Amino acid sequence: MCGLCGILTPDGAAAQPEFGAAVERMTALMERRGPDDAGAWLSPDGRVRFGFRRLAILDLTAAAHQPMLTADGRYAIVCNGEVYNFRDLRAELERHGCTFRSTGDTEVVLQALVTWGPQALQRFNGMFALAFYDALTKRLLLARDPVGIKPLYYLAVSDHFVFASQYDQLLAHPASRNLSVDPDGLSLYLQLGYIPAPYAALRHTSMVEPGTYVEVDDSGKAQVTRYYEFPQYVRPDLTGDDACDAVHAAVTEAVKRQMVSDVPLGTFLSGGIDSPLVAALMASAASSTVRAYTIGTLGDALDESADASRYAEELGLHHVVEHFAPARAVELLDDVVQACGEPFADYSIFPTMLVARLARREVTVMLSGDGGDELFWGYPGRFGSVVESASAFGEPLWLRSARRAATRYLGVGNTSPNLRMKSIGHWYRAKHSHVPQGWLRRMVPDLPDWPAGCTLFDYT
Repeated sequence: MCGLCGILTPDGAAAQPEFGAAVERMTALMERRGPDDAGAWLSPDGRVRFGFRRLAILDLTAAAHQPMLTADGRYAIVCNGEVYNFRDLRAELERHGCTFRSTGDTEVVLQALVTWGPQALQRFNGMFALAFYDALTKRLLLARDPVGIKPLYYLAVSDHFVFASQYDQLLAHPASRNLSVDPDGLSLYLQLGYIPAPYAALRHTSMVEPGTYVEVDDSGKAQVTRYYEFPQYVRPDLTGDDACDAVHAAVTEAVKRQMVSDVPLGTFLSGGIDSPLVAALMASAASSTVRAYTIGTLGDALDESADASRYAEELGLHHVVEHFAPARAVELLDDVVQACGEPFADYSIFPTMLVARLARREVTVMLSGDGGDELFWGYPGRFGSVVESASAFGEPLWLRSARRAATRYLGVGNTSPNLRMKSIGHWYRAKHSHVPQGWLRRMVPDLPDWPAGCTLFDYT
């Protein structure tokens, strides 16, 4: 998993012992993210400190230690994640005259940023969060992958700029003292059960948005730039079998490139569709038996272990199943709170932690189907009624009002609540809401209904 943290102080105060101790505390909070190695670095000008914890996946030698510096000491990087096309990028950089001391991806990311600047981010195919410092120009760069798989937070207050992989790390720094709750962040958390980027729980803190980078200049001023924008919807060119073949090819290639590892890997396996699909593609690409891991719940209605076992048998997987009683979840509570680092209202974290512990006995890297449901509109309970009644969103207000009246007084027509919504985005947002806006206004009248700048569900 790995994790990074650091501080920037334009006046060089980062060299003071107080801030060295703060980065040590921040780094210690990431031990569960990176049990294999730890590192720290202070820039020669005393402006920047980096901290890092490593989970070794590529290049298990000391050559891949982080923070990583160029040979001349001008550039330094800490990078969490994996860039899957690093071998292709390495070959291209070698043609530019770059030489390498390690065999992993971090040095490739470092040299790419040195060679191409922030434009290198567009070339990376992977999941990553990174901090990169140029000691000559005194500029710090923070960046996050296009999808936002790897988290990265920052705190900007007074003359201190603090950044970290976990939100609780920011709170371990003296600059976080006396910060007040951010109303927009609290409103989003109560409605969604989490806080999406760029918002955060406290004022003066933020989360780097997916597909963006933050540059902090020599005066401490930060500027946010978007380097990746997902394509807008266009009418697809592919239909039928051609579309299915294209999706199959894309998912197959994604699975293959994520199987590059210098340590044992496996997969989580449920009784659904997404993780068995990943497991099947792994099995077809692997040179040895794929290891799969499942958590069962002693045969209740939510127990998918029997279906997962049937998948495993059909695919020829080495399948490990562990059952637990729901009462055991209480025993995990303290560990879950510590692992999250910020408020998080999805109870699936409990089985996720259990299956991760189970897998860690034998492997280090896991592939999963997590995210597949969201890409294809989630579970039927969330998307079915949206798709079913989508045509009504384009109707004029007077017609929607007439439909509501007919439904109420005559008992005919579409009874879906979407008729009160302005767009599919509004309706889909309501499907994901833990606390409806009407309740929110009654419970906390001073909170905003929805932050004006939050475009998470801005689609028609």
